[in-house]
Amino acid sequence: MKRLTSCKDKLMPIRTQQFLTTLLLLAMPLIACSIDNRNLTLQGLDGKQHVLKEYIGQGKWVVFNIWGPRCIPCIQEMPDLQRFHDAHKNTDAIVVGMALDFPGFGYANISEVRLFVAKHNIRFPILLGDKDSIQFPNNGRLSGTPTTILFSPKGEMIAVKVGRVTQAMIEKFIRSYPQ
Repeated sequence: MKRLTSCKDKLMPIRTQQFLTTLLLLAMPLIACSIDNRNLTLQGLDGKQHVLKEYIGQGKWVVFNIWGPRCIPCIQEMPDLQRFHDAHKNTDAIVVGMALDFPGFGYANISEVRLFVAKHNIRFPILLGDKDSIQFPNNGRLSGTPTTILFSPKGEMIAVKVGRVTQAMIEKFIRSYPQ
């Protein structure tokens, strides 16, 4: 069974049968769209500007997590994201975070984010942004935090999940994704 979804005015088939088990666990819609966020430049906690193509499309999966330091589900998922990053950073995947103000989705307060990162021992790259920093399929907008976007090793936006994710969810999705 195939379902069609619109992505930048193109209809693309989704393999729902193969994806159903993962979908139930992960609830990430498969979107494989041609949206290109790789040239987006965001400030890092180091004060420097970082272009997303430093991370995306470099041969590894990228778990791009949008979060806020006062968002309870964001705080709850951070240990899983850090464990996933630690387990995969030298092989096949990395986590990159984009902090924003919560609950307003405005630009992140760098001091607040630095305190959070230090308190929770976050070691993956953290960038600063707001609700308009990332393009979503079908002219969509950020609808909640945490939001996790999964990019393939080639740099394609593969999936978007609003809500908490776990290390196991991400690993299962990547293992089941057709290469």
